[in-house]
Amino acid sequence: MSKLPNAPLLEVIFEIKWDIANKSDIIDFQYLHGDLYSNLKSKYSYRENLIPPDVPAEVVKGNPVYRFREKEGSYPLVQVGPGLITLNTLDNKYYWDSFRDEANKILTILSDIYPKHANLSLSPALTYVDFFRYNKNTENPLDFVNSNLKLSLSDDFMNYKTSELRDINLTFNYKIEGKTVSLTLRNGTINNRTQGLVMQTKIIGAKEKYDTQKLKDWLEDAHDLSSNTFRSITSGKLYESLKS
Repeated sequence: MSKLPNAPLLEVIFEIKWDIANKSDIIDFQYLHGDLYSNLKSKYSYRENLIPPDVPAEVVKGNPVYRFREKEGSYPLVQVGPGLITLNTLDNKYYWDSFRDEANKILTILSDIYPKHANLSLSPALTYVDFFRYNKNTENPLDFVNSNLKLSLSDDFMNYKTSELRDINLTFNYKIEGKTVSLTLRNGTINNRTQGLVMQTKIIGAKEKYDTQKLKDWLEDAHDLSSNTFRSITSGKLYESLKS
């Protein structure tokens, strides 16, 4: 997704998940965490433990346990847990070329330190979280969606005279080119006061075996699909407003 001058972007996440099936996989995770940090610490030297030391790794499968940053509170960051690696960044740090290169670097390191991953069934995903400002106290959420997005929604079934729509929370899942495109719309607040609509666009890959090059190709294709989806759903006055 290209960098728009007035981008509504909040966060970008690239993640890879795999199943943790037995005790050996937990032991492998401990080695993976240490080896990954050793290869990334020249850039991501600030390491955080996200769970108390007495919590067994078995109960946090698929969740981040360690986080690596350049310094406290900085982005981008890398997270690793049993069956999970993610690369996260924020709008003011996001440029696709650099994000892709950083993700590819992590994938190359993973193939070197954890060759077992090539024999595992992996689930890659690329997520963009965007935020569009509007005041739900003065504007109906459906009116905002219908006026700004290429969607047409109606709540004519709710015919009570006293009814007032306050929030929406909708998810659309599509199968496109062997990937799942999951689009979620919901009301949200940022900075504890700014109201608006949160739009999450998540591209989810098939759970299968991927070598390193296949993962890199998947990431490029997922970015193109996400970018096209964003441009399509915001086309018109909303997209034009993001360009200046």
